[in-house]
Amino acid sequence: MDTEIIIRKAIPEDNPKVTGFAFAMMRSLGIEPEPEDIDAALANFGRASAIPSRDFVAVDGEEPIGSILLREMSSSVVELEGFYVKHQYQGQGIGRKLLQRALAEARKAGYERVILTTNKNLTAAIKMYRSFGWVRQPGKPDNGADYLFSLDLMSGNAQP
Repeated sequence: MDTEIIIRKAIPEDNPKVTGFAFAMMRSLGIEPEPEDIDAALANFGRASAIPSRDFVAVDGEEPIGSILLREMSSSVVELEGFYVKHQYQGQGIGRKLLQRALAEARKAGYERVILTTNKNLTAAIKMYRSFGWVRQPGKPDNGADYLFSLDLMSGNAQP
């Protein structure tokens, strides 16, 4: 990498590249994106939308290489979605930086809890979630994912 990776708020111009690599990564995992339904927040990444969200992108120079968004579920709960880092950038701490930024923004906005769903084959991501204090919840999510995790932002156990 010749340039410094930065994390910033997403802009509409980020959308085609982010949805391009995110949907490709989903397909590589055997998941067909549903931009009109369950993946609508990701499909609108960086754009104003009826779905309230806070979207962040990791960029190498001007090139989007990672994404994360927080979709509001209630006045106290947000769901972490659209968390992707391009394959060639994985293992370099970019996902950790994206997650730190999203959680800092959630705290700043006054949310008490963050939830996420994930698939059991994403072992590196699950390890990272646990290192931040996320706790796996009982049952299986209704969105096709294998696991539901929750992070209490008020407990003090959550990593910054």
